[in-house]
Parts: sequence; structure tokens; C-alpha cells
Amino acid sequence: MYGYLLDYPEQETVQTRVRNYLEGERSGLNALVMTAYQKERQRVYDRAAHMAQSAGYADRDVEDAQAEAALVRAEAQASRARGDQLGWLRHMLRRGAVARFGYRNPTEMVASRLDIERPAARDLVYLAERLGDQQIESIRQGATSYVRVLAETRLAEAGASAEAIERSRNMDLESVKRLLQGYRRVSRTDERELFEGQHVSFQPSLDGGHVQVKGRLGPLEAEICRQGLDRRGESLVPAGEGRPGAGQRRALALTTLCQDELDRPPAPVRTTAEKVRAARNRREPALMVVADQGLAEVSGHEQGVAILGGARVGADTVDLVQCSGRTEVVTVAGQSVVHHGSTGSLRPSLRRAVLARDDGCTIDGCSSTYRLEVHHITPMSKGGDHTPDNLTTLCWWHHHVAVHRRGMRIDPQSPPRRRRLLPPNPTCGYQLPEPDPHTLAVLRALRAPTNRAPP
Repeated sequence: MYGYLLDYPEQETVQTRVRNYLEGERSGLNALVMTAYQKERQRVYDRAAHMAQSAGYADRDVEDAQAEAALVRAEAQASRARGDQLGWLRHMLRRGAVARFGYRNPTEMVASRLDIERPAARDLVYLAERLGDQQIESIRQGATSYVRVLAETRLAEAGASAEAIERSRNMDLESVKRLLQGYRRVSRTDERELFEGQHVSFQPSLDGGHVQVKGRLGPLEAEICRQGLDRRGESLVPAGEGRPGAGQRRALALTTLCQDELDRPPAPVRTTAEKVRAARNRREPALMVVADQGLAEVSGHEQGVAILGGARVGADTVDLVQCSGRTEVVTVAGQSVVHHGSTGSLRPSLRRAVLARDDGCTIDGCSSTYRLEVHHITPMSKGGDHTPDNLTTLCWWHHHVAVHRRGMRIDPQSPPRRRRLLPPNPTCGYQLPEPDPHTLAVLRALRAPTNRAPP
């Protein structure tokens, strides 16, 4: 009944083959004694068969056991398929087929021909260049696992003893990777090459919705950055706030660290040569939003808005920049620039006056003085203005994170020195029904307010 779940032909079960082997009835490679890997798989198959043939098991338990057995069998089939690929790849490497196909190296050929990622292609080439025909055949027959052979080969090359390799068979693959790291040699030359190869890159996603930060650091430099960002991230979160995860705290800490550097006043320019050099190196303001004004206004700044030279942003970022940066209005027709102009958020004198008036963050219970910034209680995008009554002082966390990134709002009815935060506006999709014409005419005749639906 469950022959289709076995790793071997239906007419010959594993138990039959083991018995034939013990009796001396070999049939070539099909008479292998079960390895520990095969036995572990067979226990899953036998459990599924037992539950299906026995009473007292719930249907869902039997179905789960069948699904588990089929899942294990599929992985065994994938492992044996990798063994087939290793055999053919070894044959191609021996015959020099890589150069005849026009590829620079075997990894490039495998990644192209199999349409797989380069790390998987490198693993195949790595084993094909090192395994013998007998080891590859054991993978093809299902006696050993492809991923386990890969891990054990790397351990052996790193200098692990036979006892250590035997112990690794009782570990999960992540533990085996950690074990392998302990055997890896790091010479002085390796460390120097790693130091020279350090880099950090910012790559916008294809849809422009976010930017991926990628890079490579040495172990010491990475630990310095991790501890520094962790310490700074913990100091950013005020007492009583829901603390975000470690990864988000590091991202916030990195942002504030760079913003502090950008806000630092530049060194005074003394000579004419320095003035010329400064003019050549002048950059646009870091916080600038470029908007296709027509598309931006129609969509409520959900379309047509981007950071200058960077990724797309939305209405929250526009509100944030209007508080602390500049906006650039651009209207184009084809290749012609019809209108352009940069608009500042607040006059420096007004900003300083609001900061002096409030003397700290105005959120109730907050005592943080880090990066105090002026905020519009009613955003400019919703009809707000630059009047002092519409301005208040917030610390960096409440301004940048709570309001502009998490969507909270300041209660306009709260006292000026004890501002309360309101949760984001809920959207349930309900809309008031339009009054019928007859009722609307009666309400107008009575001079009653008509901005609500009739009862």
C-alpha cells in the first residue's frame, strides 16, 4: 500500500534486500545494507504504514504521518538526483566540456545550464572535483545524503578527525557549520585581505520601495559596530515605550549616528582654494523630496514622490521632510521643465523660537533631550501651517519614530506642555449613506444642519 513512499522499487522492500544481502544473494548495487541514513528514513515510512493499517488513530494523525513520509521521500529523491548530477558533472569535467561550451569556469556553466543560484552551483562543482565514483554512486542509490556528504567533505578538508566527523552525523546542519568554523584556518594574509575587502553598499530594490544595506566587515570591526549600535539603540528608546527588536534598534541607531554627523557644522573655509574645493564638492541637502506635483497631489503623495537620487517614498516621509528638510516641486512636460522650485519647511528664527518656548519634548512624561525637533501638529499635507500654535517640540524618538513612522497623531486638545499621542486613524471602510432628495429638501427648509445622514 505504501510502496510508493519507499526509496526503492516496489517489488523489493528494504527488509528483503537486507535479508538477501545477509544470505549472500548480492545483486550489484541494489544489495546495499541499510545505512543509518536509510534506517532513519525507513522508520518514517513504517510509521505511516502502521498508522494507516491500525485502528484507533485519528484521520488527521494518519494524514500527517503520510504527509511526513512523502516529504521525507521527496527529499531523498532530491538527494539522489543531486547524485546523478554529480556523476554527469564529473564526467564533463574529465572531458574538458566546460571550455568547449564557452564558459570561463565550471561554476558558471552549472549555474547557467541548471538555472540555479551560484552557491548551489559551487557546491556541486566542489563535490564533483573531490568525490570518487563510489562515493557519488552511494548518493545516487540513496545510501548517503548529498548535504551530509557535502558537510563531511568540508570537515575532512578542514582537518577534522574521523571521530569529529562521526559526531557531526548526530548534529543538525547549522551545528555542523559552527563545528566547521572551529577548524577553519585564518592566516595573517587572510585577515589583511579581509580588511582590505571591507565595504558597505546601499542598493535600492527593484520596485524602489526600500534600500538593501549590504556589505562585508572583519570580525573585529563587525563586533565594534554591533556593540556600538546596540548601546546607542537602547539609549534611543525612552522609558515606557514598547521596545522594538534588536535589528530595528540597530537600524535606528545607525540613522541617528549618520544624522548627527550631517548636522555637525562644517569646518570654516579659510583660503580661496578651500572655497573652490568646497564649491565643487557641494551636495544637495540630504533631506530633500522630489515630487511630480500633479501625480503627487492627485494620489495624496502616494505616487510620484522620491528622495533625491534615491528610492520612492510616501506621504509619511513627505510630512517628515516638511518638518525638518526641504521639498522640491518639479513640473515637467516630456523633456521640458515647466516649473521647479525648492521650498523650505520653517524659517530658522521661527524654529529656534519654538525650541526656546517649549524647552524640551512636549510629550507627556518624556524627558529626552536628544535631537529636539519642531513638528507640525496638523501636517502641511492636511491643511496645517507654520504658525506657532501649530508647532511643538518633540524628541527624535517621538518625532521620527512614533509620529512619522508609526502613524500616531498628537491630540490637538491636549495641553501644550503635556501633549498626548493618539493611535493611527482606524479605517473600517464604513461611509455614511447619502440622504435621499426629499429628506434633504425638508432639512434645508427647516434650516437644519445637513452634514449628517437622516435618522
